[in-house]
Amino acid sequence: MGDTSPLPVLNWLEGRHDVYTRAGAADLQSSIHRNLMATFKDEASAAAYLATDRSHWRQQAIIKAQFVMGRTYTGTILEIGAGTGWASSLLSTLTQVDRVYCSDYDAVAVETLMPQVQKSLNANAGKIQRVFGSFNSIPMENEVDTVISIGALHHSENLFVTFSECFKALKPGGWLVASEPTYPDSENNRKIEARYKKEDAASMKKYGKVTKHEDNSDHYYRLSEFIAAAYSAKFDVHPFVFDLAGSRQADDKVLQDRKTGTGFFPNVLYPYFAKNPANPMFDVLLLALQKPLDGGCDLNHVLSGSGRTWTGA
Repeated sequence: MGDTSPLPVLNWLEGRHDVYTRAGAADLQSSIHRNLMATFKDEASAAAYLATDRSHWRQQAIIKAQFVMGRTYTGTILEIGAGTGWASSLLSTLTQVDRVYCSDYDAVAVETLMPQVQKSLNANAGKIQRVFGSFNSIPMENEVDTVISIGALHHSENLFVTFSECFKALKPGGWLVASEPTYPDSENNRKIEARYKKEDAASMKKYGKVTKHEDNSDHYYRLSEFIAAAYSAKFDVHPFVFDLAGSRQADDKVLQDRKTGTGFFPNVLYPYFAKNPANPMFDVLLLALQKPLDGGCDLNHVLSGSGRTWTGA
């Protein structure tokens, strides 16, 4: 495996302030990450965590995304909002992967939890560059082959900014792969606002105090919002939606062919790679975004519109 000595931590936020970070959210994340230290205390504990239904789904999502991309993971990978960094740890063991940047905005995760996870998963620490940083400020340009996001994008306060930073960091032809919860476009604003204002029933266990869902920067993004922000950031967009009511004929070929829509409506696929398909513990959205080889085209509308001069009739 070569040199497996841990690399020094990079600080991408030094001297800069992320204006899109919700006040107090990082402190709540710190509580979660402290609690997760026991979960990764040894190989057996880590294996048990990765065997849970949702973790199994997310591992499979990373694997299945290769069918969408039409290639395996190679070169340089950036995991954003990594938290534990278990995905980075597993990807570091792949021979064709040279470097994995494992980034999070919580110091507890970066300095304490990630090294413990790497140890329990037998990661190649010599390939993993831990980063204290935000997915809204990535000081890289045309350097990354793949960006990985496992349940992190719904914590973004501005999807367009986050996607734009990922787009800039990727090489032409590179991919962003994300496993995320999402909501139907039919959900109105009032329903979503009510979720934000609702107390998190698990908050005492997670944080030691009662909080609302919005306090942790949880966002209930609708599918159209993910898609609009991604197109506006100049990505080519391939969304795959999974639901128990979806087609039971879904398989890897559907991902490979990128058949995501009929007419105006995206196909809803049966969650065929869930550990237990009858158990709804899986992310509804597998989002694959590609940076076009020619650098993409900005249509100057939706979220990215700027610079147009309108004259009166």
